Amino acid sequence: MMVLSQVIAGVKYRGTDMEAQQKPTEGGQSFELIVKRLLTAPARRHDLATRTNRVLASVLQEWHEVGYVNAQIHRIANRAGMSTATLYRLFPDKNAINCDALKLGNDIMVGLLTKAQSHPNPIHRLTEIVFNHAETLRQDYVRELLLSQSLMLLEPDIQDRVRDIAREGQAGVKQFWQNNLQELVTQGLIRLDDIDWQECRLKGAVEARTLGRFFWGYPDYLPEISWRSDAQSIVEDFFKLYGTTKFHTMSLTYNWDWKTE
Repeated sequence: MMVLSQVIAGVKYRGTDMEAQQKPTEGGQSFELIVKRLLTAPARRHDLATRTNRVLASVLQEWHEVGYVNAQIHRIANRAGMSTATLYRLFPDKNAINCDALKLGNDIMVGLLTKAQSHPNPIHRLTEIVFNHAETLRQDYVRELLLSQSLMLLEPDIQDRVRDIAREGQAGVKQFWQNNLQELVTQGLIRLDDIDWQECRLKGAVEARTLGRFFWGYPDYLPEISWRSDAQSIVEDFFKLYGTTKFHTMSLTYNWDWKTE
């Protein structure tokens, strides 16, 4: 059985030309590649875990290509290489399939959102986190997943389960962000204010730019220079607000700069 964390790690660290060509964004890891790996993982007849993941990956691919509303079970089964009857031996009904696929999609998304490259310079580390957040949310698979989740929340039969899945995913991302902010506080580089608001200043700026048109009808957003440059600006503004005397002293002493490109 292929463990999801291994799939994510494989996409991150295997640097083949083919993988580089398939990446939909300039720096983020690819949701699509993870789905394809799960979908094509070899499975023996009695390997229920891998066969189940293939079905769920098929659902995610179906949502991406035709949308949640237009998804069809017979196409999902065909993508997974099995009959509809076999698919229903793995799942009791369509609601169970959709909810389990949403859970898998959220696990993949959270894994990508919390896998930013590390860096010894705290400016660049936080920039990488902001940049990775933008690059992940820009992926079409992620946007379709979030749209599907929004539509599923409107269905009374499954909305409680969907709400729990969404909350679990949000909690994982929130913990990641706040752990990194708390580390900066511990190092004495930023002052602790309202940590939820500090997180929102960083993450919210990214989400408004990447998801604004998709969910709220905002005008198309294109960065003046690049998404990494936007990330640098967001982080620079953040340190201007919350940077401590120690941060400014170290910044001058070690000639820290905002440029990472």
